[in-house]
Amino acid sequence: MRTGMGLAILTLTCAVSAQTRADAPAAPPPFSGNVQFMTNYVGRGLAQSLGQPSVEGEIDYNSGPGLYAGIDGNSINWIDQLWPGDSVDVEIDGWVGWRTLYDADWTTKFGVLRLQFPGRYVQQNPPTDQPNTTEVFGYVAWKGLSAQLNCSVTNEFATLDSKGSCYANLSASQSLGSDWSFTEHIGRRNETGHNPATGASNGINSYTDWKLAATYNLGYNMNLTLAHTWTNADPAGFTLNGYYVGGHHTWLLLEKDF
Repeated sequence: MRTGMGLAILTLTCAVSAQTRADAPAAPPPFSGNVQFMTNYVGRGLAQSLGQPSVEGEIDYNSGPGLYAGIDGNSINWIDQLWPGDSVDVEIDGWVGWRTLYDADWTTKFGVLRLQFPGRYVQQNPPTDQPNTTEVFGYVAWKGLSAQLNCSVTNEFATLDSKGSCYANLSASQSLGSDWSFTEHIGRRNETGHNPATGASNGINSYTDWKLAATYNLGYNMNLTLAHTWTNADPAGFTLNGYYVGGHHTWLLLEKDF
């Protein structure tokens, strides 16, 4: 009798456990990513592709809490225009960090970001660094609000004596139903140091940028974004071959997530 009761209890326990496992949500896959097609690649308020179409691909590891990492690549045009003779057509960014999810509303992240610009470089006169840059960053988000601070631990984007320069940004997003969302962004770049040759302050490269964007969910893990960006960057230092990279830019972005 006791044996029969024990078997019945064991059978019921196994059935409940199996049902619990069946009802539990499946763990997200360890890898995710996206591809993007842009009519203009604008990063930190500056038109990195100089008004030309750009393509991006990204792969991420771990979308949840704990250790995470990722790598992406974008097609660019600005380096070849800034330094004649160079042939650099892509920016590759890699990052690794730690993410904490406190509840459904709060997220924090910190980590290291490397921005690499592979290609062919020629000797410039006067000499200059390659634009490869390493940054540390911290990020906090609450519901639709987020703030991030990136600070360089190397010279920043080929600017001599610019170690310790920072870029800070604040963003807010609102969802209207399941199809539409809106984003507002303000960023501030603060460049430190002085030009070793002229003594001029690198602060002339500092600026504030703004962005407004509307995103529509197309379904099938696809989104279409219309964005407008602008900055107060000094046109004298941010114009390449007559194109003001820090000016007003309106562009489209089509993203496919996987």
